Amino acid sequence: MNASHPGIHERVRGLYAITPDNAATTELISKVRAALAGGARMVQYRNKSTDKQLRLEQAQALLALCQAAGAVFIVNDDLALALKVGADGLHLGKDDGDIVAARKALGPGRLLGASCYNRLTLAREALRQGADHVAFGAMFVSPTKPAANRAPLDLLFEARRQLDAPVVAIGGITMENAPKVFAAGANAIAVVSDLFDAPQIEERAREFASIYGLWARPSINAATPRRSSHDPRVANVISYEPSTDLSFQPMKNSRNQELFDRALKSIPGGVNSPVRAFRAVGGTPRFFVAGAGARVWDADNREYIDYVCSWGPLVMGHAFAPAVEAVALSAIDGLSFGAPTEIEVEMAELLRQCVPSMDMVRLVSSGTEATMSALRLARGFTGRDLIVKFEGCYHGHADSLLVKAGSGALTLGQPSSGGVPAETAKHTLVLDYNDSAALEQCFREQGDRIAAVIVEPVAGNMNLVAPRPGFLEAARALCSKHGAVLIFDEVMTGFRVAPGGAQAKYGITPDLTTLGKVIGGGMPVGAFGGRRDIMEKIAPLGPVYQAGTLSGNPVALAAGMATLNALLKPGVFDGIAAAAKTLTEGLTQLAAREGVTFCAQSIGSMIGLYFRSSPPASFAEVMQCDKDRFNRFFHAMLDEGVYLAPSAYEAGFVSAAHGKSEIDATLKAAAKAFALVK
Repeated sequence: MNASHPGIHERVRGLYAITPDNAATTELISKVRAALAGGARMVQYRNKSTDKQLRLEQAQALLALCQAAGAVFIVNDDLALALKVGADGLHLGKDDGDIVAARKALGPGRLLGASCYNRLTLAREALRQGADHVAFGAMFVSPTKPAANRAPLDLLFEARRQLDAPVVAIGGITMENAPKVFAAGANAIAVVSDLFDAPQIEERAREFASIYGLWARPSINAATPRRSSHDPRVANVISYEPSTDLSFQPMKNSRNQELFDRALKSIPGGVNSPVRAFRAVGGTPRFFVAGAGARVWDADNREYIDYVCSWGPLVMGHAFAPAVEAVALSAIDGLSFGAPTEIEVEMAELLRQCVPSMDMVRLVSSGTEATMSALRLARGFTGRDLIVKFEGCYHGHADSLLVKAGSGALTLGQPSSGGVPAETAKHTLVLDYNDSAALEQCFREQGDRIAAVIVEPVAGNMNLVAPRPGFLEAARALCSKHGAVLIFDEVMTGFRVAPGGAQAKYGITPDLTTLGKVIGGGMPVGAFGGRRDIMEKIAPLGPVYQAGTLSGNPVALAAGMATLNALLKPGVFDGIAAAAKTLTEGLTQLAAREGVTFCAQSIGSMIGLYFRSSPPASFAEVMQCDKDRFNRFFHAMLDEGVYLAPSAYEAGFVSAAHGKSEIDATLKAAAKAFALVK
């Protein structure tokens, strides 16, 4: 890529108008003038006429129009003509010119685009040879080239994720499919027929520009003004351009602080979930306004590499294009019905395929709802009352589970919650996580009264704690022996520690499983399911009641299906897990170099950071971590543009959008942070 060329992402965006072959110069000028008036940002002159004088005159006239409108003028496939008229750039087809020679002739100040059809390999090679932006297509059947090879929409997302260059989509793009193309990740759409054959070209151009305003990806340049928070159709929407400097720049007036002060007057603690309040680490919570890929931006227009990922759901990254597109298309058909929809069946079938222990599935709206319902079902199935959970594990905020709970309750130093009746709490037995002997003793003493054992098979709410060998096996054997229901709470671990969850990774089959987070792709979705004989006790088949107005909401499920379908493609999960491993190994090495007592581990795409010498195996060992040093490390990383969970007792998450550049930038920031906290 021509790295010296400034503002490339700013110039290649929005409506890219490709002129039709037209020998009538006056008519052509009239059409292009209308397109520019409607908001076309780029014009590519394409005319295959052999009349060189005609082409010269038309190119000169169109260049003057573009200059007057502040638009970019590109010549198609004719380097000599581009140089002669002083065009802003050149676009070359795969077989229509030498990119290296064109780059040399154009110099660093002019744009050079290359057609790459449906192949990322061609795009990488074109950028290596000096192209500034790449074009893929045909995205759809094109009236001008009906036999052209088709490029899938997913290719646009992969190109945006893998290439540090603007991406243009071309071929058969219309008002109807343009939202899909922008949602999939295109910086610009190249349009011919649906623009220049329209009865009102200016109005059609304005409609295309409006669609771009709705779908354009946010900038990663923190110095660039953000889009309006009041109207997503505003014109100054910026494209995705990674920043290289994420370090803190002091601000006189913090918008984050202003928003927090306002929130404190209307919202308890200023937040709608306790851990967001920064009380564990101190300071002002960040109010986020946008996210793209592995990065987020706060109200002060600061950029961060994000390892919270909305507390796990965003396994494909923020604003994952296929999920955003799926949500938009689903919403067009209706937000909610309170009646069955086909996508509910599709999600249940997919979950059964991925998690074979789930013979039947009930969809709900949150992880808390899933675990609460699973416990009620276990009690209804067994006719027993007692529940066994483990200290430091968090299963949502149902009364019977907020007994020495982890996660937010632990972060606030309140291991139990007010408002939970003693009568309710007495039905919950709390044991040490990873203590097989204590679990065996519990069953020996009260096995005939235990309805269920609920456990995070990999604990993620007291930081990341792996099961000791034999612990999950013991839970399985004891539940089977005594007729209790084994519930794996995989709200966090599902599709995170392995595509089939922790039960697939460790080879243990629970009776019931709860899911959430990833299966919603950032939208509110939960699920519970398991053995058919147990699930048939739920209403309307059985006596255990459970219901929900928004259960199986089609818009939320659309996001979840798009996310899961992408995650389950060969190599995707393994790539995320490899990035997580690279990150944690790099952090451990950096800390050792600075003499800081620290360790880290990854399990699948989850990460744990600990200021102690070895990864903890229990709640007690988690509490031995140096919380004060973590807090200093957290703020040092925040100043360097890395957003970690604002608590020493939470796991972190890596997504498919965390590529080499994000991992390298994180390790660079960590080297500075470790030096400050040693």
